[in-house]
Amino acid sequence: MTSAEVIDQIEGLVLCRVGEDRLAVRAREISSFDVPQPGAPYAGEGFSPGARAPADAKLLRHHDTSLVVDTVEVHAERLRLLAVPAVLARAWGGALAGFVETGGLLWPVLSLERFHLARSPEVSS
Repeated sequence: MTSAEVIDQIEGLVLCRVGEDRLAVRAREISSFDVPQPGAPYAGEGFSPGARAPADAKLLRHHDTSLVVDTVEVHAERLRLLAVPAVLARAWGGALAGFVETGGLLWPVLSLERFHLARSPEVSS
């Protein structure tokens, strides 16, 4: 159990693995799952442009945004959404929405909508 500030309750997550790393996305932010397309951003190696997704990777889609991960698992239980520490507020271009704890592990929650905005060339930081 962590002592971080609880900012919300969250229900319906997609837990994603990327190599040894993990991240979560709100299920309501995913409009579809698909086969990865060339050029789609891969969450591996810290979103490094040179990182290559495995052949059986999954593409998460939210309107015009897509993100490739290695595996997905739907988690329906209600969880506490923990606040993003100030030092991480700009991580992933501000797309880090918080953290959840499940299965004894802390999962960063990524907002696909904010991720899309952070990657858009017309948005300046």
